[in-house]
Amino acid sequence: MEEKTIWSGTSSQIINFGVFVLCGLAFAVLLAGLILLWPKLAPLGPAALVPAFVILLLPLAYALFKSILIKAVRYEITSERIKISSGIFSKKNSAMELYRVKDYTMEAPFFYRLFHLGNICILTSDRSTPQITLPAVPNAKKLMDDIRTYVELRRDQKRVREVDFDQVGDIEEN
Repeated sequence: MEEKTIWSGTSSQIINFGVFVLCGLAFAVLLAGLILLWPKLAPLGPAALVPAFVILLLPLAYALFKSILIKAVRYEITSERIKISSGIFSKKNSAMELYRVKDYTMEAPFFYRLFHLGNICILTSDRSTPQITLPAVPNAKKLMDDIRTYVELRRDQKRVREVDFDQVGDIEEN
């Protein structure tokens, strides 16, 4: 059977909403300060104006940086694996087999629900990646249901079952 992509995407920029608001306010305050100080700075020439404009642009540069950080992490759910690609200049790719998924939950904070977003938390039996979180993804409930469907299909194909042992030694089968 050929591996097919179920969902691919990145987190929403809503994660950065607070950063964007604060950077916008900082930019507005710095712009107001520059306008008020302009009569004193203009006669000094480029020696004063260049640093003033650099300082003015710092909040915008920070907001852009935070935006790029979110877009630099890409998630792909396939019929066999969960793949995560991250990095801006250097890339790191990791994958985890779907049959290793133990449990999944969806959290939908009120603010995220306004934008039809949610966080999906996936617990796994993989030692290198015991938990995967897909933050602020669109249509999270449907995606979680799709993950569940493909986890069960993959377990059936591989003939694998998760078995947990509690401290007494009883076996609990999932």
